[in-house]
Amino acid sequence: MNGIVSPGAYVSPKNRWAPAYTVFLLFLANILNYADRALLGIVVDPVKRDLVLSDTQISIVSGTAFVVFNLVVGIAIARWVDHGNRKRILLMGIAVWSCATALTGAAQGFYTLGLFRILVGIGEATCFPVAMSMIADLYLPERRPRTMSIYQASTFIGVVLGSILAGVLAANYGWRAMFAICGLAGFAVVIVVFVSMREPQRTGDSHEFGRSNNFLRDLRQLLKVPGFKALAVGTGFAGMGLSVLPVWAPAFFLRSHNVALADVGKLIGPAVGIGGISGSIAAGIAASWLSRKRGGEIHGLLAPIVAVPLAVPLYMTFLLSPSLPLALLAVGAMNFVLSSALGPSIAVAVGIAPQNMRATASTLILVAVGVMGGALAPLVVGMVSDALAPSLGAEALRYSLATLVVSPLVAGLFFWLAYRDIRRN
Repeated sequence: MNGIVSPGAYVSPKNRWAPAYTVFLLFLANILNYADRALLGIVVDPVKRDLVLSDTQISIVSGTAFVVFNLVVGIAIARWVDHGNRKRILLMGIAVWSCATALTGAAQGFYTLGLFRILVGIGEATCFPVAMSMIADLYLPERRPRTMSIYQASTFIGVVLGSILAGVLAANYGWRAMFAICGLAGFAVVIVVFVSMREPQRTGDSHEFGRSNNFLRDLRQLLKVPGFKALAVGTGFAGMGLSVLPVWAPAFFLRSHNVALADVGKLIGPAVGIGGISGSIAAGIAASWLSRKRGGEIHGLLAPIVAVPLAVPLYMTFLLSPSLPLALLAVGAMNFVLSSALGPSIAVAVGIAPQNMRATASTLILVAVGVMGGALAPLVVGMVSDALAPSLGAEALRYSLATLVVSPLVAGLFFWLAYRDIRRN
């Protein structure tokens, strides 16, 4: 099989399909990862009602606390992945987040719900570093981008499946049973991975996808690279819209469009998922074409510079349209253009970073998306919604979501600044 690292695992003709099967198992684990992550967003209103929570508290447990622990623990886990048995680490991660997902159905208030969501975040922090490390060992450098793009598509598939399952199961059996069913189902993946996945042999260049021994030193050096700070901030602003949708879009459709709980996942999941998958693929193709035509990875940034600001009118249409079909079309199109940011940004970050800091550079881009998008944006929306609720009632969420409408414009500006600064140097 072309592209497989020869002095490593799976070199026997009998095992020529083993690398692809390993990627399939990683793909399956990541679908489960994002499916479980999407569950709470679908049942925000019944959970909020039964546990007597505010929108701010929902934002903390589903966004801020989850993301902070996911990122902080993720750095430590990534270091462990560099030296430990990756199959065992992934198995433990799946078991932890599946158990925590099931226990979410037993939550009795803000603190227990928060604890279980933190445990979900800690378990899910194993998935990305294990996948990146294994793919680096299984495929040569020229094959890795395509393989990683295929792997990343599992993110949006997980969001779609999790959204649909959450709505249907919660409507028929209640939100507590829904979490228990989905969590326990994860142990089927644990069994499949345990029985059939092999730990790949580490190769000489897989360190490129690992973590440095001195993260703070590398951070200081990277922040001095012209254009890197603007690139990270731009990607973080672009991630705000993407991150807030799984948390608050289902509740928005429930409150402002009177969509039934059983239907909300079926509607929002495909719209967000199809937009994200197609946007990521289209951006990758466009960025690759621009890089080849203009002679350099930096020119791939032109794709999000043009595409991301187009999310502003789409976002406004999503929020203000009285028509449910038009709002769904708008949110899908918005997800399409916002999804153009991450792939080209990571490619440019890796390209401008010193060779021994490429993994650190890509990690910092993901941290920016996690902090600004996953932790900050949902919290802002929840706090504004609570502040407006006494005067606007259920419509408070519509106007609190509008606080992020300028974020794609800000993202486009920072992408342009990064493009300008990198070209100058």
